[in-house]
Amino acid sequence: MMSRWQRFREYAETHGIQYTLYRCGEKLGQAALGTWDRKWRKEKASEETLRLQRENPPKAGLISVVIPVYNTKPVFLKELLESLTAQSYPEWEAILYDGGSTRRETVSLLDRAAEEEKRFHVVHAAENLGIAGNTNEAIRRASGEYIALCDHDDILTPDALWRMAEAIEKDDPDLLYSDEDMITENGKRHMDPHRKPGYQPETLAAENYMSHLGVIRARTLREVGGLREGYDGSQDHELYLRIAAHTRRIVHVPYILYSWRKVKSSMSRTHLDQCLAAGCRANEDLSAIPVTAVPVDRKIRLWYDFPRGKITEAVIFSSTEEACRAALEDLEQAAPWPGLTATLAVTDLEGLYEALNQAAEESTADYLLFLDAAGMVETRHFFRELLMYAQMDGVGGVTPVLIDRKNRITFGGWVKGQNDQAGLKNGAGGPRDRMNKVHNVDGVSPCCMMVRRDQFVPFGTENPGRRYVYTPHAVFLCEDEEVLKLSPTVPVP
Repeated sequence: MMSRWQRFREYAETHGIQYTLYRCGEKLGQAALGTWDRKWRKEKASEETLRLQRENPPKAGLISVVIPVYNTKPVFLKELLESLTAQSYPEWEAILYDGGSTRRETVSLLDRAAEEEKRFHVVHAAENLGIAGNTNEAIRRASGEYIALCDHDDILTPDALWRMAEAIEKDDPDLLYSDEDMITENGKRHMDPHRKPGYQPETLAAENYMSHLGVIRARTLREVGGLREGYDGSQDHELYLRIAAHTRRIVHVPYILYSWRKVKSSMSRTHLDQCLAAGCRANEDLSAIPVTAVPVDRKIRLWYDFPRGKITEAVIFSSTEEACRAALEDLEQAAPWPGLTATLAVTDLEGLYEALNQAAEESTADYLLFLDAAGMVETRHFFRELLMYAQMDGVGGVTPVLIDRKNRITFGGWVKGQNDQAGLKNGAGGPRDRMNKVHNVDGVSPCCMMVRRDQFVPFGTENPGRRYVYTPHAVFLCEDEEVLKLSPTVPVP
């Protein structure tokens, strides 16, 4: 395991010393000063809210919480069990499958809990089947219409199951997931809130952003075969990828309902390489498009097979033809690509959308690349990276990371309610290292975007049913502030 100094040095090499110091200060503030902890205490469900929830339970039926247990520290297990008995939603059961624990205190605690609370169902097994095996055994014994996956040392908020039940009654989903945060190992501080987006296919492929709290329709879980062995460390990620291929009835519940304990011995910390390798195998096994997945820089790097022999047309725009022609020459030198054609759109800013829409309408190419002549391609594999995602059904546009001459991000996709990437050093990553990962965004810039022509919707019009992709592995230098100030390419309602 790396020392703190080694982790600091590695992080600084990737993110830059300025951002590293900022993150250290943020972490210190959360851990020592409780900056998020104080805010969390104000946001959490009040006693009055919990009382009203108990008096008005949603009609969602029984929810089974399945918990694989093995030699859990009694103090951690006790806190988890107490968080379950405090639930404002009454119709739940907990299946605690003990995989042959040798720790007497753990076994005794489980037995006492089952005696005191009839909704606790404890199973003592002779051997440890691992996380996937123990969880599957718990699932087999579950009676609920929905099954909640829960680790043995974490905590649920008192309104967790009520909020999930509320969404079940309203949306009838196959899979639900909530926001989460972390707690220190001693349980005294809440840290690192994770506010999650709705279902995003490309984001989910690159990382398991859904865990935790995950609740799955029992029928759906059994149809896909439960958890699979051989993916330890990424067993939830593999399961969610499988469910997403099986159904689109996926709902995000936008409340922090789960606290993930920050334990030094957790697998995601001590065996990160193994977790990443398992996540890579899951992508290779389940992707609809053949893909090669490799752990790179502590992240999942995906190389999808991409369409060959297709025509890509670069629609290059500027106020002068001379600038457009110079940009085309630069593009052909910086990122040569077979089958590349070009249209030069000479237009001012006021007529930009009209000119780009006309070029798209008249094009017969398979793919369109809209490009600001004032910019410059910075990566040689530029076309391949964009084509990998533009080929996917439902993708309305793919954007590279846009930077300035000081290697600062000028644009990395538009996300509703967020604009925290502009000015960040390229490679720094930002919150949750998001800017270093492929992920879905709500809109892209006309400065640089690629789209499959049959997926194109005219600029300046609403585009429901389309999604957008940001990839940090293609880079475009763009300092055209006037174009960058434009509203998102296609507004999202």
